[in-house]
Amino acid sequence: MTKSATADSIATALKERLATILPEDQKAKLICQAYDGASVMRGATAGVQKKIQDVYPNAHYIHCYAHQSSKRTSILDKVVAHRLPASSNVRWNFHSRAINTVFEHREDLIRCFESIQDSGDFDPITVREAGAFAMLLEDQDFKFFLQLFHHIMPHVDLLYAKLQKKVIDSVCIQESIQQFQQDIQKIRNSLHSMVGQSSVGSSQPVKKRRTLSVEDHERIAAEVCDIILGHTRERFSFTNHLVSATLLQGDRSSSPHP
Repeated sequence: MTKSATADSIATALKERLATILPEDQKAKLICQAYDGASVMRGATAGVQKKIQDVYPNAHYIHCYAHQSSKRTSILDKVVAHRLPASSNVRWNFHSRAINTVFEHREDLIRCFESIQDSGDFDPITVREAGAFAMLLEDQDFKFFLQLFHHIMPHVDLLYAKLQKKVIDSVCIQESIQQFQQDIQKIRNSLHSMVGQSSVGSSQPVKKRRTLSVEDHERIAAEVCDIILGHTRERFSFTNHLVSATLLQGDRSSSPHP
C-alpha cells in the first residue's frame, strides 16, 4: 500500500519491492512493466514507468491488455451501443451474425474507430489498427461484398435452422433445399441492380480508390452464388434418392394386399 497515488510514491513502493526480488547484479532480468493507461503510470517523462526504467533499463513499458480491452469495449458501447457477437469455434453462424452487425452499424463503427484515433488515450498499435479498420469499412469493395453476404446469410441461417430440427423427413429436407436454391438464385439474378446501388455513393468520404470495377463486382458475386448453388446440389444430391424411396415406400404401403 502507498500513502498517495503520485508517481513518486508508487514508483518508490515498486522499487522497494523489486529490490527484494532482484539483486543489484540481476536488474537486467526485468524486461517489461505493464500498467493501465493513466498518465501517472504511463507518463514518458515523469510517470511510474519512466522512474522504474531509470533503475531497470530493460523494463520496457507495455500497456496492460486487460485495461486496453475494456477501454475499447467502453468506446464501442458509447459510440455504437451494440456489442459485436463474441467469436465462437463451435457455433458456425457466428460469422453470419457478425456480418449483419457490421452491415447494420458500419457508420457507427467508423465513428468508434475514429474516436479511438482522436482520443489520445490509446497506445500507437491500437490507434494504427483503428485507422486501418476505419479505412476498410469505407472501402467500396468491402462495402459491396459486405452487402452481398448480408443478403445471402439469412437464407443460410434459415436452411441451417430447418435442417437442425429434431423431427424432419426427406421430403421436408428437399423442399427446404429447393427454397434455399431459389432464394440464392434470386440474389444472383438481382446482382446488376445491387452493384448499381453500391456505386451510387456513400455518406462517408472514400479514402481509398476503388480497386475493382463494377463489372468485377458483379462477376465475382455471380461466382460466389454459383459456388454456393453448386455445393448445395453436390452435398444434398442424396435427398432426391431419399424422397423417391419414401414415396415408393408410401405407394407400397397404401397398395391393397393380394
